[in-house]
Amino acid sequence: MSEVTSPLFSLPETILEVLLVTVGAILAAFALYQLVLVVAALFGRRRLARRFSGEPARSRISVVIPAHDEAAHVGRTVESLLAQTYPRELYDVVVVADNCTDDTAAVAAAAGAEVLVRNEPESRGKGRALRWAFERILTRHTPPDAVVVVDADSLADPAFLSVLVDRFESGAEAVQGESLLVGDGSTAGSLRVAAFLLVNRARPLGRAVLGLPPSLAGNGMLFSRRLLLAQPWDAFTSAEDVEYDVKLGLNGFGRVFAYGAVLLSPVAPSERAAEEQQLRWEGGKFHLARVYIPTLLGRAVTRRKLALVDTAVELAVPPLGYHAAAAAAATTAGVLLVVTSVIDGWAVIPAAVSAVALPFYVLIGMYAAEAPSSSYRALIGAPALVLAKVRKAHRLLEFRPESWVRTERRGD
Repeated sequence: MSEVTSPLFSLPETILEVLLVTVGAILAAFALYQLVLVVAALFGRRRLARRFSGEPARSRISVVIPAHDEAAHVGRTVESLLAQTYPRELYDVVVVADNCTDDTAAVAAAAGAEVLVRNEPESRGKGRALRWAFERILTRHTPPDAVVVVDADSLADPAFLSVLVDRFESGAEAVQGESLLVGDGSTAGSLRVAAFLLVNRARPLGRAVLGLPPSLAGNGMLFSRRLLLAQPWDAFTSAEDVEYDVKLGLNGFGRVFAYGAVLLSPVAPSERAAEEQQLRWEGGKFHLARVYIPTLLGRAVTRRKLALVDTAVELAVPPLGYHAAAAAAATTAGVLLVVTSVIDGWAVIPAAVSAVALPFYVLIGMYAAEAPSSSYRALIGAPALVLAKVRKAHRLLEFRPESWVRTERRGD
């Protein structure tokens, strides 16, 4: 008696294949997208290397430093900004002593900065401090042509302002410089240095080569007075830079990357501080992705603006650690299902593409960003860091985007 096979028996197999292919295709798309960016950065970085228009500087700039209990660091930050190659008579440095309980205001003033003291404990956070400062600076009798935002623990390269303002004077309304980290010699610190080089140098450099705008990074941002008057700062989540970037995209404001406008900040001094900092960024971005991606895609269709699709894609790109873990898990699960003859081998291809593309993205991106040798050596510790991160993934779902907690600094 011949065996009759019902199509129903193949249904579970089909569902598994469709599920694996769908997940794998999404992961592969994000991996290949980032790989394209770093390849573009690799071949285009010479063309976008530090360059100037040749015209003498003419713009009046206010450099704003939001600082909450930063007495240990803000003095060095101010000093590095007062030692710029940009004409000293064309810029001032303003420290916003934001709800401070230490000597931030006195230290900043002693270093040569103008100090604005804000005491509004019911309205905390960097985003609200920026809004408060912008309202006062832009309504002065002689307001600046543009405002630059610098974190209170950063050291500015001497050409930082010159490179940043040159892009502004070439017509850009919003400019993002390079916000990078200085390692502390540890494996985790070296990995974070590499991560910042990938996200804040290699990827925006690749996007610039391809004619795409950078995402705002929170540190090293320049905004024209015209832009801030047309689009007042109204980003108050824990990822205020990403939030404001999305709003600029929705309202048609372009952003330009300033390759060579470098700020250096120290890595978080402890594992706990690094985790809290990462949670604030990733939790805030996860919230914004849920809120804004449907709006971006909807308006991309109704307004016929492809640029909004690009903004949505940038917002949807998952953090590298979670992306790598998902690609490895999907590929491993797929291989096991193929070996046990549950599904056909073709269904594993998209996930495998993602698993292969991500290491190339990291290595090519690090090379394009001129990562130090310590970051390459630290890659051996990356799997352990990813596993530790995955174990705490539930915190992303529990995170409150309106929350604000100051990140621990070295020397606290």
